[in-house]
Amino acid sequence: MNMGTRTTRRWRQKKERGVSPIIATILLVAITVVLAAVLYILISGLTKGPGNTPIGTALAVGAVNEASSGSGAAARWYYNVSVQSASGGMTWSNMIFQVQTSAGSGAAGPLTLTTTNAAGSCNLATYTFSTAAWTVPAANVCSGVTTGGGGLVVGGAQMALISTTNLNNAGDTLIVVGQGSFSGTSNIGLP
Repeated sequence: MNMGTRTTRRWRQKKERGVSPIIATILLVAITVVLAAVLYILISGLTKGPGNTPIGTALAVGAVNEASSGSGAAARWYYNVSVQSASGGMTWSNMIFQVQTSAGSGAAGPLTLTTTNAAGSCNLATYTFSTAAWTVPAANVCSGVTTGGGGLVVGGAQMALISTTNLNNAGDTLIVVGQGSFSGTSNIGLP
């Protein structure tokens, strides 16, 4: 009987023998690091929110055309830009505008930007630079427009920068700043 017990004991001793404590520690640390990395990747995707589209790729505009009207105190200069294409779902309120001089400061004089539909037959919104706010235009409003800047930006729409001072050959730039789900800036050189 002792012989069977002795064989069983040797077998148990071999079976109970495991990985050395150093290797076990290394394996536990490696498993912990891998699990932490996987959890980080999973959770970081959840905390970022929706992605932002760069305004430079979401909005394409044509060349700036200059026009003027009136004289003296009633003189106005118009810098007209046609929208060539815009991302789906983009509204005018997804953008704010700035006019920057070649020296890097804000352009002088009251500035407004009016937007019209592709046919140019009605006004969509008016942007006032001094308040950085969109409003419903005062006249010739498109049907269905009830909030300033809420209309969709579509190809063919027109933007008219209106200034009380002549910006021609001053090296000024119209800067479009993305808002909401649009990010970054896009620069449009004025003639």
